[in-house]
Amino acid sequence: MNNDWQERSGQAGEALNPMAVMEAASAYWPSFAFHVANALDVFTHLHQGPMTVAELAEKTGADARGLEMILIASVCQGFLSREGERFTNTPLAETFLVKGSPRYQGGIVSMFESWVEAWTGLKKAVIEGRPVVEKQHDHGPEETRTYIMGMLYRGIPQAQLLAEEVPLPGKRRMLDVGGGPGIFSIIMTEKNPGMTADVMDLPQTLEVTRDIIADYRAGERVSTKEGNYLEDPFGSGYDVVLLSSMINQEGPEVIREIIRKSFEALEPGGVLLVQEQFLNEEKDGPLLPVLIGLNQLVHTPAGRAYSVKEVAQMVADAGFTEVAYRPLPEPSPFTLIQAVKP
Repeated sequence: MNNDWQERSGQAGEALNPMAVMEAASAYWPSFAFHVANALDVFTHLHQGPMTVAELAEKTGADARGLEMILIASVCQGFLSREGERFTNTPLAETFLVKGSPRYQGGIVSMFESWVEAWTGLKKAVIEGRPVVEKQHDHGPEETRTYIMGMLYRGIPQAQLLAEEVPLPGKRRMLDVGGGPGIFSIIMTEKNPGMTADVMDLPQTLEVTRDIIADYRAGERVSTKEGNYLEDPFGSGYDVVLLSSMINQEGPEVIREIIRKSFEALEPGGVLLVQEQFLNEEKDGPLLPVLIGLNQLVHTPAGRAYSVKEVAQMVADAGFTEVAYRPLPEPSPFTLIQAVKP
């Protein structure tokens, strides 16, 4: 009977992983353990040196029984190492998870932890086709700052990569639409001497952006431009328009309007850069853009995952020429669409 079942299911002779279903069903367990370690500042405490469970329990105020399991989980995930009774940060944690580190990404972890409640409503969002929570920008100043700082830490390596991959000689003015923390404008103007940039975003966001610009001492190169890209014009006289990590937040008609306004804002010969985590042309992966699309489903009215081919066609339909796209070098998960206003 077993052989008949295997033949009917098309699985005869296949080496199947009997743990695959459980692994998919419990995939959130490691993430929750990591969120707890970050929230308890375990990695920042261990920056002082190796510690025992008892020492860390005293510093974090956590119960030793539960904390030990969190620490062991962090060892398994590659963030901690263990020698005897003492735990130590690995280079990964020391670089990205210690507060005050120049490459600190703990804000990203906090940002994703804040989305947990929304994701518990995913089934409802799929059934009803609408978000289950308010958009992040509808929250108060503290939540907005946490979100924007998470975007900053996540964006630094990607901004450095984009600046290396796309030199912009002779370009003088860039518009960073929905630019959030402004890190792309900061790094790209630094990489291209003589170029200035305007970061366009909502007033509440730009309160944080201006602090970041000041921290980077980039005030002479980077300015802020209050505006809602859904409602307001983008201005004119720009040589570059950057649309980064914003396409998946909106529906198709809104995207077409954003691209149209980008076209109008550019001078002839100006360059449009669209950077996003896109699906492939066949729309059968990768998984990350699919998950990002689901995150937009629970947070936004019309956001979704798009294929790079779909959006490139929207760019061409708006009148742009020399439309091309390519994946950016690993480990970046982004694909870049680049086009020129004739």
